[in-house]
Amino acid sequence: MTTTDTPTQTVFTRDEHGNVVASRPPFFICGSDRSGTTMLRLILDRASTGPAVPPETMFITDFLHELRKGGLDQHEEAVEFAHRVWNHPRVALWNLEGGPQLPPKGLSHDAAFRWAVEQPFIAYMVRDGKSWWADKTPPNIDWVEELRTIFPGAKFVELVRDGRDVAMSIMGLPFGGNNAWVTGKRWAHCVREGAKARELWPSDVVNVRYEDLVVEPEANVRKVSEFLDIEFEEDMLHVEKTDMSKLQADQAKWFSNLWQGINTSAVGKWRTGMSVGDQRVFLAAAGDELALHGYDFGGETARPVSGPTRARFETTNMGHRVVNLVKLRIITERGRELRYVIRRRLLSR
Repeated sequence: MTTTDTPTQTVFTRDEHGNVVASRPPFFICGSDRSGTTMLRLILDRASTGPAVPPETMFITDFLHELRKGGLDQHEEAVEFAHRVWNHPRVALWNLEGGPQLPPKGLSHDAAFRWAVEQPFIAYMVRDGKSWWADKTPPNIDWVEELRTIFPGAKFVELVRDGRDVAMSIMGLPFGGNNAWVTGKRWAHCVREGAKARELWPSDVVNVRYEDLVVEPEANVRKVSEFLDIEFEEDMLHVEKTDMSKLQADQAKWFSNLWQGINTSAVGKWRTGMSVGDQRVFLAAAGDELALHGYDFGGETARPVSGPTRARFETTNMGHRVVNLVKLRIITERGRELRYVIRRRLLSR
């Protein structure tokens, strides 16, 4: 490996073929949706010695079936796959110029897969003048083992936020569940996956509570920075100064609170905004996981949820998801990601 300076003095690492490569392994920010992952992404992206962290990706796991299939040790197949990754609809939103660096000949199947899925990150990194990259995609909490295999040396930052605040936020958006039972089950699943990852790979996975991050931002950003070997800078805490182009244009309205800076206004909204009935249903779905992270029950107890009631929650949620699929994925996004969304639903854990 060699390094080279650009006119902006960013040092890029190059392989023996002259291709730009990341200077160090990536890290992944993950957890339940609406847990503060975007805020942390923008905090870490602001570090001058930190990585370039693009908007939510999804495409690495979208192509896991190719990793299992094999065949990328054939150079022609590897080249074709690199172009296919580059043309993924999420990558298209980054407005990258040109195309991927073509994989060198002689790569193993696994190495060719890693090369292909890394190319959009490399291009984004170069455009941002950074020497390495990271990924902020909440559902990657389901794929920690696979991502560790693809990217040896990778680290993971798991964000956890009070699931009742998560549920209130998700139920108002065109994705995710529409009732306390479904959102509680998904949140509990993410918490369990995070706990499992920390138990299996304690030196590679760190947990941060959203509430701790916004109450004591400097202490917790320092904690994460140390874990990731990023030099802490005071400016990292000023997310309100972030260029709005860092967010996907059609999703910026979902993160309006970011422009008020790191604050506690979204902590504990469930105490006044969630009905007692919904609180009790959520406790039935995720009470153990709330307790695991020290969240109090607000004086309530779990409401038993019978089989027929669960079926009703699941059925109404399915109808809601279908309507939102049409509104968001077909009408708003004009079907740009529809086939990938359908596959994700079929393969969801």
